[in-house]
Amino acid sequence: MLGHGGTMIHIAPGPLAGRLRAPASKSHLQRLLLAASQAEGTSLLRNPGDSADGRACLEVVRGLGARAERDGERIRITGHAAPRARELDCGESGFCLRAAAAVAALGGESLLLARGSLRGRPMDMVLEPLRQLGARCEAEGGLPPLRVRGPLKGGTVTVDGRASSQFLSGLLLALPLAEGDSRVEVVGLRSGPYVRMTLDVLAAFGARVRASADLSLIEVPGGQRYRPVDLDVEGDWSGAAFLLAAGAVAGDVAVEGLDPRSAQADRAVVEALGAAGADLAWEGGALRARRSDLAGFAFDATDCPDLFPPLAALACHARGTTRLKGASRLRAKESDRAEALVTELTALGGRLSLEGDWMVIEGGPLEGGRVDPRNDHRIAMAGALAALRSRRGVHMDGEGCVDKSYPSFFRDLESLRGEP
Repeated sequence: MLGHGGTMIHIAPGPLAGRLRAPASKSHLQRLLLAASQAEGTSLLRNPGDSADGRACLEVVRGLGARAERDGERIRITGHAAPRARELDCGESGFCLRAAAAVAALGGESLLLARGSLRGRPMDMVLEPLRQLGARCEAEGGLPPLRVRGPLKGGTVTVDGRASSQFLSGLLLALPLAEGDSRVEVVGLRSGPYVRMTLDVLAAFGARVRASADLSLIEVPGGQRYRPVDLDVEGDWSGAAFLLAAGAVAGDVAVEGLDPRSAQADRAVVEALGAAGADLAWEGGALRARRSDLAGFAFDATDCPDLFPPLAALACHARGTTRLKGASRLRAKESDRAEALVTELTALGGRLSLEGDWMVIEGGPLEGGRVDPRNDHRIAMAGALAALRSRRGVHMDGEGCVDKSYPSFFRDLESLRGEP
């Protein structure tokens, strides 16, 4: 069971069984919120979840001049229905900060604020492209806060997609509403699925965008208008990856609310778990993962770096050697996620190392112990997954960091214990 002692929790080893609904995708939600804030009319977004990043983005769209009201599991947003605010607090959401900078640059002046580790994450990728497209953009030392002033006029711009695609997505959300046409040349894109999600959102709002097959060239006619939508927020494949891995490691877990055709990058967890020999099947609208004899595997997570934490923890419970590619993408997350995974899982008895862009995991029994999640939601969830077949379980302080993406994670995990 999941035990609480003071401010520390203990995740005990043991089997899991049950059926859960996937948390809402904060990636999908934030794109929908930003587009709805610019639509002419009222949009209805269903099943938005309650992640910290989602709440931050909701406040930002209010600051952008939308009227946004939450009623249980629905958010109603009317675009351009209120005065704009001068300050936009993006919390600790990297996507919100980078994407909202582009949307805010459509008009007026805004100061975009960041909190926590996001204040130390570079914004150089945002500054020059916005300037090239006609907006003013400043950030002391290339770090938040960002000051932007429109109008974003459109034009030709080159965007570096090697470190992150978040700003590119924000730019694509803004450019259809700019006065002129735009041509976006993308260099070294590493997160293509997230950009395709953005293109799907744009299509839902009626925007016309032409993209090459490899997304290296995107042409955006200006002067468009967004129509309002009535849509469900997708279930989150990132959060579900931990639940599916937990089922593969320690029991029988079915996850509802996932779209097998989703553009979310982390849908690739199905491929990765299959490579590990997991017993996976779609049954009754849910994806079911059952404990099986897991073996080491190789997987390229360059386009889906958020899968590193669940796959690294799962690999510790598998026979043989696992190699995960794309470790360089983990350096500038909520923590240095590559170092955090190696250090924290090694402390539990795992054998992990970094070899260039690869993380190498030698499977074997875990002793358990204590995990410091580093205020990183995905490290906390990886620690819980590592606990499930360890000898002593895992103690953890600061588990509340899962609020960023999956606030109910530890409650959901406990519900799978089958205990009253």
